[in-house]
Amino acid sequence: MSKRILKLVQSDDLRRSKSDKLLAHYIERNIAELPFETARSIAHRLQVSPMTVGRYLRRMGFDGLDELKSELRHGSSNPAWQVKGRVDRLQQDRQEGKLLAGLIQQQIDNLGQIYAITSAPEWQQTIDALIGASEVYVAAYQNVRGIAQYFASQLSYTRPRVQFVDGLNGTYAELLDGSVEGRLLFLHDVRRFSAKARPLALEARRAGVKVVLLTDEFCPWGAEVSDICLIVPGSHGPLWDGAATMTAVMDLLLSNIIVVLGEEVSERVDTLTRLQDVFGDFET
Repeated sequence: MSKRILKLVQSDDLRRSKSDKLLAHYIERNIAELPFETARSIAHRLQVSPMTVGRYLRRMGFDGLDELKSELRHGSSNPAWQVKGRVDRLQQDRQEGKLLAGLIQQQIDNLGQIYAITSAPEWQQTIDALIGASEVYVAAYQNVRGIAQYFASQLSYTRPRVQFVDGLNGTYAELLDGSVEGRLLFLHDVRRFSAKARPLALEARRAGVKVVLLTDEFCPWGAEVSDICLIVPGSHGPLWDGAATMTAVMDLLLSNIIVVLGEEVSERVDTLTRLQDVFGDFET
């Protein structure tokens, strides 16, 4: 990454105030992740205002975060699943017991932010949408596909007419053909974003399907293509992106739905359990 940027934030001129020092230390420690940050996400993490972040960037000589990002990216792509940081440093941290401790702390910090998500209006809107939809279609891609399939499977225990859609038919007709009113698309996509996610959300809304998007803080188009957008912390660890936070959010959604539906879920589970016994899917 840019030695010039590191030299800038290490200068006395950019470490005058308390907020200066917070921002300087943050940029130093997270310079590899800055191309995927926003002024808002940095401000949220440091408990300062986005305006404070903007003023600091201008003092660095950049007209906003986008200009800083362009220097850091150097035109190269940065996949979500990759080893970030120098291998020798990571090996040293592992030997000293710091690596796992740091990863655990990151997970704890991310999980701690989930409470704020459950307190936001979008949370209850999502619960109401998942309960009230005539049919629920769940879609996801690449490395988050598996946990979205898990969510669809678990949701099907709480209510009928839930389906994971993979798009292999090339049309998503089961979702978009308009044959049933009140459909809902629960779309899950995180950095590095799938090329299909945004067009699917736009087509769904064009077809009158309500769209709930579960994404991370790096998504620049979430609010534009969804009716409800749930944003969770993105990965900032030294290794590849983990799924613990997303899985926790999905489990909390399911638990919330079970509490709201109450006896309806118990009756459905009893029915499904009887069918499992009939078809012998589980050991007695």
